[in-house]
Amino acid sequence: MYSQSTINVFLGCCLSAFLMEILMAHTPESANFVTFLQFFFITLQGFAVTTKFGTESPKIPLKQYTILVTLFFLTSVANNYVYALHVPSTLHMIIRSASSPASMLVYCCMKKQLPKLNNAVGSVLISVGVALAMYGGAPPAQQKGIFLYWCIGVTILLTTLITGAFTGLQQEMLYAKYGKHPNEMLFYTHAIPMPLFIGIYPELVDISQKLTWGLWICVVLNILSQYYCTHSVHNLATKETTVTVTFILTLRKFLSLLISSIVFKNNLTIFHVVGTLFVAVGTYVYFDYFTGTRQRPVSIKDK
Repeated sequence: MYSQSTINVFLGCCLSAFLMEILMAHTPESANFVTFLQFFFITLQGFAVTTKFGTESPKIPLKQYTILVTLFFLTSVANNYVYALHVPSTLHMIIRSASSPASMLVYCCMKKQLPKLNNAVGSVLISVGVALAMYGGAPPAQQKGIFLYWCIGVTILLTTLITGAFTGLQQEMLYAKYGKHPNEMLFYTHAIPMPLFIGIYPELVDISQKLTWGLWICVVLNILSQYYCTHSVHNLATKETTVTVTFILTLRKFLSLLISSIVFKNNLTIFHVVGTLFVAVGTYVYFDYFTGTRQRPVSIKDK
């Protein structure tokens, strides 16, 4: 049922974002540790359910996952470091909402095609919204040390928008060549990078020893809610058009923004509010919602 699927997306994704902000408020350096546990959980679940404990061979050759896994892992880890660079969670959420213009830019460059008018207008509106949010979220320039870290964090976020767009394009190419196998791709994009966490093993051990029982409970709930969020989005995508799914996800991010501002008393300025509205309207226009077409985007980035 459509309404139930939508409710599941809002519950799972908003809860995951809420718990993540609690963790980042207490231990901003634990982002990679939480990501490791999320990867580990999805790997275990996929090994048991998707591969039937290794008895089912992948439909897509493993070597074809190399570029996709590299981009996905770098994007995930880089996003985590931003939490420690004085970038507010409100700004973090809004910038990541700009995946549509990033995908369009990458797609046009790779395919050497001009975008449709609604794509271009929607991208401009989304970019304006992101710029307003960046301005509203910037710390005072007098705090040069913090401002420098903030600039680095925003640069990383903007860069990961591009790498995320390339990830979506690579995913689209694999789907076109080998067919759509979302559960398999979910498993292998998380399982293959697992050995790379060895490089930050000391950091993971150090963080695990610092977490209190209360924070451990938040970590566990975050992992479960993030998995539920991802599963719900995939389920919704099988029942509704991409336009509807994307718009619902944008509304979910807006709701997370409001919850963050009210509960954590973040400095929500008029620039954040107007910027978020630009992002929402831009998404509406980008996917040509007003004409009711079933146009599909370059890629769908969850959560």
